[in-house]
Amino acid sequence: MPKFKHHLLLLLVLISSLGFSQDISVSQNFWGYEFKQGDQELSWSELLEETEVYPESYDLIKRAQSQNTLSSIFGFAGGALVGIPIGQTISSADPNWVLAIVGGALITVAVPLTSSSKRNLEDGVSRYNSSTKTSLRKEIQPEVSLIGNANGLGITLRF
Repeated sequence: MPKFKHHLLLLLVLISSLGFSQDISVSQNFWGYEFKQGDQELSWSELLEETEVYPESYDLIKRAQSQNTLSSIFGFAGGALVGIPIGQTISSADPNWVLAIVGGALITVAVPLTSSSKRNLEDGVSRYNSSTKTSLRKEIQPEVSLIGNANGLGITLRF
């Protein structure tokens, strides 16, 4: 009987670890986003590949990637255009403030794109995580039965 308990405990630990190892976490640092699935770091393309089987999550994450790319381009270009007249002012040259205005407009476009990208990314990953937990519960539905024979009673566990 103790051997049965050890096997059952091992089975329960295995099932619970499957449910937790599939979660994807998102964190943001100075250089951009960092995606982790368990201990493994994922790139944007690996994240998209992992979520491809869940269309809602995949679409949101794909949109977030596009918005993040556009936001980076607009933010970098806007920062450069704002920096040029500031550099000209420092060097005692005649500054071209039209560049600063255009740069400011680009930065103004980049800010909402960044927040929209973050919102879509978090929503897509959240939907993926909840979908994997739901599908895991659907796949693993144990059926417990009581059986008996001439040797005694026993319990069967089917998946």
